[in-house]
Amino acid sequence: MSEQVNNSVSLDEVELEPQQKYGDLSLESLVMLINTERLKSIEEKSHDELLELKTRQEKVRKLHNLSKAINKNTNEKGELDISKDLELQQMLKDAEELGIEVKEGKLKFKKEERDRLVENIRMTTEDYNTLNEMQLQTLSRLNSERYESYQLARLTMKTHDDTMKKIAGGIVGR
Repeated sequence: MSEQVNNSVSLDEVELEPQQKYGDLSLESLVMLINTERLKSIEEKSHDELLELKTRQEKVRKLHNLSKAINKNTNEKGELDISKDLELQQMLKDAEELGIEVKEGKLKFKKEERDRLVENIRMTTEDYNTLNEMQLQTLSRLNSERYESYQLARLTMKTHDDTMKKIAGGIVGR
């Protein structure tokens, strides 16, 4: 009788001689091992991609909040004075880490300077959103691969089961 392998066993955990590494395993066991490894790999990639996406989306959220705060603190002439707004000063300092260039110690912005700052924020946000869209496509592809892996394993096991039934029926003489 063939040895059954638990779905949680990885290929690295199966200890066999190199020349017989998988030769003694049944077809079912090999299919399950390969499928388990593939699904584990896809799951790890999906998890990493999702974490990266969430991190980048948090940056986008911060940039949106910065834009809102700048718009709120802009006067009728289109000038921005953040000398009395410590929170906005901190937001601008944090934005520098996200790729927004602000002159050191700059607290008052003329209309043109403020417009350039807002445009830089908009372009950086747009870049992050483009990367997010590409990453969502990657996540979608990984999801499709996962589904295909399940379908392939199901089809392989069904075909194997049908073949074994036909062989058993042939032995019995049906």
